[in-house]
Amino acid sequence: MINEFSYLTRQEVLREMSSFLAGRWIAVHCKRKMKDGRPLLVRYWKTVPLKASSPAELLALIDRLRPLQPRAFYGTANIYSRLETREDALNYEENVTKRTVTWDIDSTPEHWRATVEAARTIVDFLEKWGVSKSVWLKWSGRGMHVHIHENAVSQSILEKHGVMDVTWSLAQFVLENIKEKVAQINTMYGSKIKVENLMDPQRVFTAPLSLHRSLDVACIALKPGDLDSFRPEWTNPDNPVHNRDWRIFVEGEADTLAEEAVKRIGGYLKRSIKQQLVAETVTAPPVFENPSGLPLEIKLRFNEFPGSLKGRKLYLDPMKAVRLLEDVLSHYVLGNISREEAISFLEATRKVTLKAQGYSQRDVEILEKLYEQAIYWLRSYSKEEIERILKNHKSN
Repeated sequence: MINEFSYLTRQEVLREMSSFLAGRWIAVHCKRKMKDGRPLLVRYWKTVPLKASSPAELLALIDRLRPLQPRAFYGTANIYSRLETREDALNYEENVTKRTVTWDIDSTPEHWRATVEAARTIVDFLEKWGVSKSVWLKWSGRGMHVHIHENAVSQSILEKHGVMDVTWSLAQFVLENIKEKVAQINTMYGSKIKVENLMDPQRVFTAPLSLHRSLDVACIALKPGDLDSFRPEWTNPDNPVHNRDWRIFVEGEADTLAEEAVKRIGGYLKRSIKQQLVAETVTAPPVFENPSGLPLEIKLRFNEFPGSLKGRKLYLDPMKAVRLLEDVLSHYVLGNISREEAISFLEATRKVTLKAQGYSQRDVEILEKLYEQAIYWLRSYSKEEIERILKNHKSN
C-alpha cells in the first residue's frame, strides 16, 4: 500500500505538479470520506480557492490538508489572473486569461491499447493542422487526456473571440472530425471508449505525477512520440516513466486551427443553443416572447426528494431552472453536496447555462436574480437557516 504523504512530498512530484497547477484553481481528492461515503473533494481553504505556484507552496498545502489525507491533485483548465476569493474563482468571463484545451478519453485499464489508438487519432488530426510541438498527453489510470498547451493559442486570438469560445470550439471541432475513427477503434478492439469535450467552465484535470484518486498509479505525462512505446507499467509510483517535456510549446502554433474551429463551431453558447434547437425541433412548442410568464416574485421551496443535478434539460421552460435551483438547495440541506459544490454549480448555471436556453430576456433577468439570492443564502446563512427558509415557503 502506498504512503500518499511520502509520495506527494517527493521533490520531483512537487516540482511537476506545481508547474502544472500554477495559476489554476486546485481541487484535491482526499481519502477521508463524506457522510454519504464519497471521497472528500476540497477546493477551498476556508473561503480562499486552493492554489499553489511553486513546490514550496504546494508542500505547504499538502501539509495543511494532511489530516484529510490528500491523494489526488487536479487543476482547472482555466488559467486565472487572480485567485484570492470565491468570486475570483467563479469569474470565468473576466478573470480567465487562458485555458488548456483538453480531450478526455474515457476508457478502462484493460483496453489501454485502444485508448492509445484513440489518442493517436487526435494527435494525427492536430498534426495535420500544424499543431504538434505543443501537444502532450497524460495517462491518468483509467484513460488518457490529450492536451494542447495553453500558450499555443495566441493572446490576440483569445481576445478577439473570447477565451471560452475559442477553447471550447477548438475541442469540439476536433472531436467532430475524429468520432468516426474512434467508433472504428471500438469495433476493432471490442472497447467502449468515449472521447469527450469537457471544456466547460469548472472542469479540472489531474496534475502530472499526481496519484489517481483510487488506483495506486501515478499520472504520467507523455509527448506524441512516446505513444508507440507506452506501457501501463510506466505508471508505477515507485518508478514512474514520465516525460518532463510536457511544458514545451510553440506560441501561436494552434492559431490557424483555433480560427477555423470558431468559424465552423460558432463558440460555446452559440453551439449550445444550436444543438438544443436541433434536439427540440420535432417536439418543441411555438416560441413566444414570454412563454412561461414567470412571476416577479418566486418563493423557493424545499424538496424532500430532489432530482439528479446531471443532464437536466432546461430548454424553453424557465420553471425547470427554478426547480433545478430548488433541488440544488435541497441537496445541500440534505447533506448530499457541500456548500462549495452548491455555490459553484449555481454560479456556472447563472453565468453560462441560463443564457443558452431560449428564455425571454425578462425571464433570464428574473432567474439571474433568483440564483444570486440563493448564492447569497449559501454564503451568508447556516444550513439550518436555509432549510427553515425553504420549508417556511412550502407551508405558505
